[in-house]
Amino acid sequence: MKKILVSLLEGAIVGVAIAVIMIILGIDATPTQLAIFLPSVITITSVASAIGRMINTGESPIFYEWVYNYGENRIEVSIGLTEKLYINDELVDEHKKIALNKVELKGKLKTGEEVKVAIIGGMTAKCELYVDNQLLQPIATKTP
Repeated sequence: MKKILVSLLEGAIVGVAIAVIMIILGIDATPTQLAIFLPSVITITSVASAIGRMINTGESPIFYEWVYNYGENRIEVSIGLTEKLYINDELVDEHKKIALNKVELKGKLKTGEEVKVAIIGGMTAKCELYVDNQLLQPIATKTP
């Protein structure tokens, strides 16, 4: 969440700076034009900032992670540029396409038990993980 807020703050600073420059230069704009222009500048600057940070650091501007324990098994689900399912530190499934609503990942434990994950997107992501149809609760989470 902090990364998103920083990007929005950068956009707001640029938007205000452009508005001040327009006033200094005597550029007249109607309230409707300003209502379209300033939020557009804020959004474009915020997205550019997030992309720049992603290129420089290699990390996604939005990253979620859930960790589960099931018996001797450690199960981890992460969302960044892709959605990934790890069982005992081994990548067992990955979704690389852009998902607008819901992503499902699947895997198996060494015992043969099926692991199913439903990731529901939106403004905040939600993860439901089932082992043989039993819903598990995460022991740790990481959100933006």
